[in-house]
Amino acid sequence: MSGKTILVTGGSRSGKSRHALQLTRTEIGPKLFIATAEPFDEEMTERIKKHQNERGKEWITIEEPLDPAIIVREKGNQPGYIVLDCITLWLSNMVMKNMARQAILDRVNNFIRECKNSTSEIIVITNELGSGIVPMEPSARSFRDIAGETNQILASEFDEVINMVSGIPVTIKTSQKDKNTPLSEEDYSEHEFAPGKKQGLYEAIYKRRDVRHFIPKPIDPVKLGRVLDAAHHAGSVGYMQPWNFLVITDPIVKNKISLNFKNANEEAAQKFSDEKQKLYNSLKLEGIQDAAVNICVTCDRTRFGPNVLGRNTVFETDLFSTCCAVQNLWLAARAEGLAVGWVSILSQEQLKQDLDIPDHVQPVAYLCVGHTEAFYSKPMLESAGWAQRLPVEKLIYYNKWQGTPTDYKVQLSNSTKND
Repeated sequence: MSGKTILVTGGSRSGKSRHALQLTRTEIGPKLFIATAEPFDEEMTERIKKHQNERGKEWITIEEPLDPAIIVREKGNQPGYIVLDCITLWLSNMVMKNMARQAILDRVNNFIRECKNSTSEIIVITNELGSGIVPMEPSARSFRDIAGETNQILASEFDEVINMVSGIPVTIKTSQKDKNTPLSEEDYSEHEFAPGKKQGLYEAIYKRRDVRHFIPKPIDPVKLGRVLDAAHHAGSVGYMQPWNFLVITDPIVKNKISLNFKNANEEAAQKFSDEKQKLYNSLKLEGIQDAAVNICVTCDRTRFGPNVLGRNTVFETDLFSTCCAVQNLWLAARAEGLAVGWVSILSQEQLKQDLDIPDHVQPVAYLCVGHTEAFYSKPMLESAGWAQRLPVEKLIYYNKWQGTPTDYKVQLSNSTKND
């Protein structure tokens, strides 16, 4: 599975490097910075040192002025993030080595191939050329032509292109890996949503993330009301509607839940060993105190009495129905720009005690809800290398367990394989 490729372009001092790093700020996983600049003078040396300090200790910096494709090939075989800064200096270095134009372009194309084959997400920074200004010197014109052609090739081959204008990112090419199958008017029938509305639903599904990083910003009560109403409109067996939503904002209550998590998490960590335990302990698995609101979704197992339509043979359908409400809540929150994180590492008995939940009511989901600086481009656990999404085609059977297709076979879009 290849990672996404992003080209960040723009004029000098337009905020390209800062935005490239910001794209990875809330992401989990190895982070590698490929620097193509060479410290020819004191000013450049100081600038390089300053940028290294700004990146922080989570970044590993490798200086490669001539052939960054080698680094991408060696280091890009795992989930993570690679930022190259910048293409223009790389091209300049090759020109200074008197490399021929075709040799330079061959190296550029080889770099692009390695980026597209990489498992890591690749972010490349380049400089946009002057607006129609023709250099006087032949050598300068030659460099302009090579740089312009390189930028065009990169923009054509990369999944996403962002142009920085005075510090503001403007997306001029959107990644097809973030989209489901395009919907045309021909696909629209009287019982379907219009293509735009249908696209919005799929976008909420594909861009939903289990988020652990929140910023200190309050939630509009009207917005949260819409989210909870959407949750309440979930399907339920026998129309039992067994859910309740406990909205928690009291810091004292949050502290109790946070302590519950701490104790349960220490116990859970012991279930793993060696490298898996080390990775587990490095993960941020809750945002209880950081999120503006916590919501405990519960299931009243006695609602409407002992005999509920459709529940006699499968008693747990009340729990299944409550999970439908959780999913509705999550998707509605994503559509509203709100992040949600499910905290499952909790003692249920302690949770019931801390929230005064009666015996006949069972907590189903403890959710952290709030604003985030950025939604993860991939699920956090995938970026961290904990697990990968299973291929959906291997999960579909026909007519019996592990049955193969005969006269009917589901057709899958390419985009789902890249999510």
